[in-house]
Amino acid sequence: MSVSLEDWIPKGGIILEENAMLAVKQLYNSLIVAGPGAGKTELLAQKACFLLETNMCRKPRKILAISFKKDAAENLKKRVDLRVGNELGIRFVSKTFDSFAKNIVDHFISAIDTKYRPGINYEIATTKDIVSAYAYFKIFPLKGEKRPDFIKRIEAHLYSQLLPIKDNELLENVWDYLIKEDDENPSKLTFTMISYIANYILKSNPLILKSLQQTYSHVFLDEFQDTTSYQYELVKTSFLTSRAAITAVGDNRQRIMVWAGAKTDIFETYINDFKTETYSLLMNHRSAPRLLEIQKVVNNYLQEEAFVPIASSKWSKEDGIAELWYFDNYSEEASEIASKIREMIVKNEISPNEICILVKQTVDTYAREIIKELKSLEIEARNEAIFQDLLKEPVVILIIDTIKSSFNVKDSDAWLNILDIKMSLLGKKGTTLNESVTNIVHTLKSFLTSIKNNLIQVAHFEEFRGIISDIINFYELEKIKKIFSQYAQGNFINQLTDNVANYLYQYYLKKGNWFEAINSFEGKTSIPIMTVHKSKGLEYEAVFFVGFEDEAFWKFTEQANEDTCTFFVALSRAKSYLYFTFADIRNGSFCNNTVISPLYDMLRESKIVEEITFKKG
Repeated sequence: MSVSLEDWIPKGGIILEENAMLAVKQLYNSLIVAGPGAGKTELLAQKACFLLETNMCRKPRKILAISFKKDAAENLKKRVDLRVGNELGIRFVSKTFDSFAKNIVDHFISAIDTKYRPGINYEIATTKDIVSAYAYFKIFPLKGEKRPDFIKRIEAHLYSQLLPIKDNELLENVWDYLIKEDDENPSKLTFTMISYIANYILKSNPLILKSLQQTYSHVFLDEFQDTTSYQYELVKTSFLTSRAAITAVGDNRQRIMVWAGAKTDIFETYINDFKTETYSLLMNHRSAPRLLEIQKVVNNYLQEEAFVPIASSKWSKEDGIAELWYFDNYSEEASEIASKIREMIVKNEISPNEICILVKQTVDTYAREIIKELKSLEIEARNEAIFQDLLKEPVVILIIDTIKSSFNVKDSDAWLNILDIKMSLLGKKGTTLNESVTNIVHTLKSFLTSIKNNLIQVAHFEEFRGIISDIINFYELEKIKKIFSQYAQGNFINQLTDNVANYLYQYYLKKGNWFEAINSFEGKTSIPIMTVHKSKGLEYEAVFFVGFEDEAFWKFTEQANEDTCTFFVALSRAKSYLYFTFADIRNGSFCNNTVISPLYDMLRESKIVEEITFKKG
């Protein structure tokens, strides 16, 4: 039974600020400007609850949420399911932009013109594949042209036209080269090419477009500021002519993907095309009040009008520590950072995975010495970028939860997940407890017992890899591919299972037991280290921004606005503690901070950042 519009209240005891509540109840196209810590994921989850519970999203129509990152899509889906339960939750579909486009291609591949139709077992193309395609047609780097510039040039050419291609023989030839397949070589497509093909399918097939539009009555677009031109074209093709209500959420102060093609006027274009209502959220539920003072200064630099985020009432007005550290060299920097992290873990009782080290450029360049120093203090640290996407893959979660449940069926989250997936694979999801379901539970528990016995006896890597294969075989590979369509083509699922086996076994050798190995693999016991771009959407109790130097912001004079947005994203990840570090000498080279002095000026203008010199000279 549906709830009336007037009687509906936010779920889970959540209290929404006035503009958030207005945005949730908006039934037409809207743009929600939500800064860091504003609770945009919760807002979208509450809006989904509102639409489903009030029957504004009428059965059997669905809500489609499109995010940029897998973890964001999964987090939003979990929140909605928790709020409304399975019966309504099944009508909330959460995908990434890439998976949305890929699903269209995979489902309607036979409807594609043969000229642009890939083989059914196409694989995701690498940069090497693209370079090889152009090399086949005698396109090589120009004299003196660096490889990154060459790659940027050929990618610009590859994506220079939406399909169908007109009056460009080289472009037609390269697309044909990548799409064609034979007995030994599958088709190779980048995700951008997949999006182009999806767009072409919808434009060429009115019935397919109509079917898509009739499926979804509401569409959510997350992290909208990072939307590229080609992604926006797919959104427009899909929904501009439909009656679906579009809700876009983003923050132009966090636009850090311009280098990857983010459309710089996306908000203005969307408002003009979709005739939207705009809402701005002021609450910041993440950062301590003193840290918000820095955000205010950077906010005002990036926007002409003042923007004043409001801190959560859980904080005292004096909460928040921000410091800028100066060192003679990166070795002393590493020693001090490691010492401070140890103090936080021991004295402040902060979990290692709540302390993050951020860098502007490559992790290895700026964090190698810190990892070494932390290791000497018996503190784990790792490049989290290697694990971020891997840990969010459904098949990886399935493997890990199966191993967890084999040792402890009472681990309810893991047990419920594998039971839910097993029921889905057998077409029994949603079935009430009966003899058939009882048999499934019995079979699953018997399998878990055998997995536990085998894990206890593992003596070498090949035995462990065999156990991973047994797990996949138990759930049945082809059935897994059917419910997780991202694994339908190519060898992606095999690569993932190989990675899990390798990483998890290495942790097992270090830890000596499977519980600690899994905790380490999941990053629960280590300091995460990543680039600022990888930190989008994440939050930590303490953040160390290492290498606050000109050399890290080497394009600042060309892209001051985008680099300031990157700076804003970095500092807004922190809840309570924020540290910036500068070293006179890094990896044998002298460092400066004159070019990025405007960023230093912002820290000083906030009047809450303490500058500390550790130099001995």
